[in-house]
Amino acid sequence: MEHTNDESGKRIFIPAIGSLGDVKPYLTLAKELKKQGYVVWLGVHKRFEQQIRDNGIDTVEIGGDMEIALSTTPEGIELQRNPSVFKIGLVKRVFLPLVEEWFTGILSGLKNADLIILSITSIIAGLACVEKYHNVKAVGIYTYPCRPSVEFAPPALSGKSESLFGWINSLKWKLFEYGASNMYTERINQLRGNINLPPTKLYYDEMVRSIFKKPLPTVTIYSKGLLRQPSDWPGNELMVGPVLSEDENTDYHPSEELRDFLNKWQSEKIIYIGIGSMMGIMFNNNEQLQFLLHIENVIQAIKCKAIISLAGFGISNNDKLSDHNENLFYLREMIPHTWLFPKISAVVHHGGAGTTHTGLRYALPTLVLPFGADQPFNGDRVFINKLGPRPIPIRAMNARSLKNGIECLLNNYAEYRANAEKVGQMIQNENGLGCCLELIKNELNS
Repeated sequence: MEHTNDESGKRIFIPAIGSLGDVKPYLTLAKELKKQGYVVWLGVHKRFEQQIRDNGIDTVEIGGDMEIALSTTPEGIELQRNPSVFKIGLVKRVFLPLVEEWFTGILSGLKNADLIILSITSIIAGLACVEKYHNVKAVGIYTYPCRPSVEFAPPALSGKSESLFGWINSLKWKLFEYGASNMYTERINQLRGNINLPPTKLYYDEMVRSIFKKPLPTVTIYSKGLLRQPSDWPGNELMVGPVLSEDENTDYHPSEELRDFLNKWQSEKIIYIGIGSMMGIMFNNNEQLQFLLHIENVIQAIKCKAIISLAGFGISNNDKLSDHNENLFYLREMIPHTWLFPKISAVVHHGGAGTTHTGLRYALPTLVLPFGADQPFNGDRVFINKLGPRPIPIRAMNARSLKNGIECLLNNYAEYRANAEKVGQMIQNENGLGCCLELIKNELNS
């Protein structure tokens, strides 16, 4: 793909690997960069390309769609049904082919770039291949904290966000980095050898020093209302607040039925329940239906009002769901959270960083039902900061635990709401997008 210079003469490549939620903050950033005169293109999985182009941003296809691999391959399905960090062989069979496709896609997208923006999902492959282009600069923009600290544990380990002692956190970080290096080094070095690059060890700081001869300028787009900036991070690492879209609801027109539901119950508390794209991957149709029936029963028992999003569910026949319960409304279409969240009272969701920050931006008390990755970490930060109940792992959830969680959300609503209002104000003041733009400009002009 050819990219022509504009008046700034600066060309920026952003590999945004992962789910749509992983892509969204980088799309928001790309649109702002384009407004300011940069040439910018995103590397995304094929199923997102048209949506990105509809937003006026060029794309390069990056294969290795993790969600498809986890939902369609025997190894991926087995790993999702029975996840464990000890299944090293299974993890390798699932992820090594993906990493190879990421490497190839990033290498292709780097051509003609002046700067690459590395994300958490592109760190390994991105650092491994950027060395091929000596003049390309780089910054890191990470959606959750991924740099070691004694103050919290690695979010990607899917555990609690902090341990009782700092040395335990440090040990977890070392084990995490060692595990990632041990799993990917051989395959990455094979790929590097194919493009005449020498072998490397996949340790972040060593790779950065070897390639750039200086620390990598980095921002973590995570709110300090959820996690303060660690005191042991170096000066090139900053926590700046999330990058959230301001204009995604400008063309949205809700159905008359949704408007009627919101208007009917506007004087009462309405809970939004949305579990994200992983539901159809990790659970079969019967399990998904059972999950929804649990929610119906809980809402009926508590006698509260709820909007339930079916986005991410793979159920083709949902006639068993109640369309006649006046307390419930099933959303059968994608809806901008920025349109809906100001009109509701609380949220129950999977704990993705984007959804978590968006809910808190609108001061919504939050209950997290995490699947994995950083979601348990985000749910734990919600709980620790008294923004909602203790998270309930999605696989451990049943009707009783869900009922207890939602009752806790409502019974302690005033406290959670007051705390969420403070964090929401912090998020609005943090200006994560502006900090990202400043980071990029400074690096390009250095």
